Amino acid sequence: MLEDVYRSIARQWRVLVVVASLIAVAATVLGLVWPDRYTATASVTVEAIPAADGSTPDVNMETQRLIARSTEVLSVAVDELGDSSVGGLRSQLEVTIPRGSQVLEFRVTTGDPERSAEIADAVATAYLDQRKTAAQQRISEASDALASTAEELRAQLAGLAPDNPLTASLEGQVRALDTQRAVLIATSINAGSLIDPATPPEDSNTVPLYVFIGAGIFLGLFVGAFAALIWDRVKDARRPHAAPSDGAKRYTDR
Repeated sequence: MLEDVYRSIARQWRVLVVVASLIAVAATVLGLVWPDRYTATASVTVEAIPAADGSTPDVNMETQRLIARSTEVLSVAVDELGDSSVGGLRSQLEVTIPRGSQVLEFRVTTGDPERSAEIADAVATAYLDQRKTAAQQRISEASDALASTAEELRAQLAGLAPDNPLTASLEGQVRALDTQRAVLIATSINAGSLIDPATPPEDSNTVPLYVFIGAGIFLGLFVGAFAALIWDRVKDARRPHAAPSDGAKRYTDR
């Protein structure tokens, strides 16, 4: 069976050569015109931010990864870059988390190494700014809530007589609220830092030309051999077969 296949391919070796050559040339041309792609990476640490009640919750890194690709963050980066869109940045951006770390890696791939580094740094900075702004807003809202509660208690104090037994209790609550608010306002916010700014990559991600050529030759030989086999079978089916001789007929009749 295999010998028949080899003979069929050998008889149609011209088909094999033509098909293999065409595919190898096409793969070479594809390798020559394939655009170069460059990936730059910026890394930031993600620090735990104290909550309004003074506690420090753990950082959910998967949530932070999603936030880093959110429209809110990318819009800030778009404003900084000036000539991009949120959808365009998102298609160029990959955010990864090194195993067991509180680090986000912003990986940006474009056709220009300088542009890749610029975008990676812009998105990483936008993420840190957004995280710090969100934390400051939460602290501001909590501070306003404490101040409002303290004002309500002061209003109640103003309506009480000096010798009212509730006066001391309300004054203590007001002092506690004022102290809590002062501590909250003085809270230091460390959202994280850019520990590894992106640098323009020297090498592209594009597959080397020799890989295209090698793959083209391998695929060309495979497809060419298959085409030669099919072509030989088609020609064999169309080839007229010789009629049996008279002697063969007499032998068959017996």
